[in-house]
This record gives sequence, C-alpha cells and structure tokens, in this order.
Amino acid sequence: MSEEAKSLLKRLKKEKKTAKQIDLIQELKNHNQEEMVNHVLLVHLERKDHDSLRLEILNALNYNFQIIVQPLSHILNDPNETLPIKEKAITLLGHNRGKKALKVLLKVFKKSKDSKIKDNIAQALTYFDDKSAIKIMIKSLDKDEYRLHVLTGLARNDFTVYGSKELIKALASLKVNERFEKLHHEKIIEGIFDKFKLATIEELQNAIKENKLDKAIEAHRKEQVDIDVILKKVEM
Repeated sequence: MSEEAKSLLKRLKKEKKTAKQIDLIQELKNHNQEEMVNHVLLVHLERKDHDSLRLEILNALNYNFQIIVQPLSHILNDPNETLPIKEKAITLLGHNRGKKALKVLLKVFKKSKDSKIKDNIAQALTYFDDKSAIKIMIKSLDKDEYRLHVLTGLARNDFTVYGSKELIKALASLKVNERFEKLHHEKIIEGIFDKFKLATIEELQNAIKENKLDKAIEAHRKEQVDIDVILKKVEM
C-alpha cells in the first residue's frame, strides 16, 4: 500500500468529526485501486448513523473488486436501508459486471415488491451479457414503470444490445411515445443501423427474420470478450 493511502487510513481511524471523515474518504477514492483501501471503506460502510458518510463511501469504492459484492448484497436485502443507499449499491453491482453481482441483482429483482428498486435493477442489468438479465430487460421494456431506465441503460451500454439477437428483435418492434423514451430508443436503433449497416426498421426486422445478423452478433460477442480480457489485465 502507498504511504499516502496508509496516512489517510490512519487519519480516518482517528478522526471523530463526520465532515472531516467525508473529506478523507473523498481523498481515499484516489487510492481505490488498492484492495486494502476498499476493505477499510467497507468496514466503515457498516456504520448506519450517517447516510451522507455512507454514500461517500459507496462513491469511493472500486466496483471492480469482488469483495464489495457481499456487503452490497446485505444492503439490498436489509429492509431498513434507505432508498438512496440501495440505489447506489445497485449501480455499483451493475458496474461490477461479475457473476456474483449479477446473481445478487437477479435475486433481489425477483423477490422485491418495490417498483423503484426493480426499476434501478432493470437499468443495472444492461451492463450484463447474460440470458437471464436480457430476459428481464425484454420484459421490462413492456412495462411503463421500467421502460425508461432500461432504454437509458441500453443507450449507454450498446455492447449488450449488439450481442443479443433477442434484445435487438424486442427493440426493433418496440413502440414508444414518451419523449425521453423515444430519444433513447432512437439512439439505440441508430446505433444498431450503424453496427449492422442497415437503414430502416423494415431492413432490420427482415435481417432478424432471415438470420442475417447472426454472424455479426457472434463476431461482436467475441470482440467484447477480447476487450474484457485486455481491460482486466490493465486493471491488474
């Protein structure tokens, strides 16, 4: 661990004032590539006396570390946790993109009766190239209360769209009227046109029906796997 990170952690341990603790946590974000920093932040996350402090901790965590998954799972399964804390936990699990994170999100989505939680999870699932996640995304596109979040997520995470024939098919047949939904949907469709060299919805629907996209989709999936491998090596 770097000397600067050690110094900040020592100061955080001794500091009693919440405002100064928050300042130190914000500084520690610059060192969140170090696993020990994340371990210490997770210990402080267990404090439930100050949501502002805990939100700063969640902002400072490195979502690439698998050690964050279990504590975030506990947050989502705690009925006493506040919505802002749960929303941030969901976002981190989405960015994590690991199998354990996906398992947590799918489990909470299926059992939760809170539409706001399910709405946030529906968006977080757009980070995953997984059949179970894609199935929920497609179902969520048909629901007014979830559609905007899914479209927002897919507009940002086009790698998920281009790797799923089922998702492309659902998006090609989707009819939206609400302004922001329409903006995101148009952006996604335009991206699909560019990716697969098509010009109209009719061309896209015919290409899906005639299985003309299959090879290009498979090539995209392979390319994405290669990119993920490179990124993991860089992060290590």
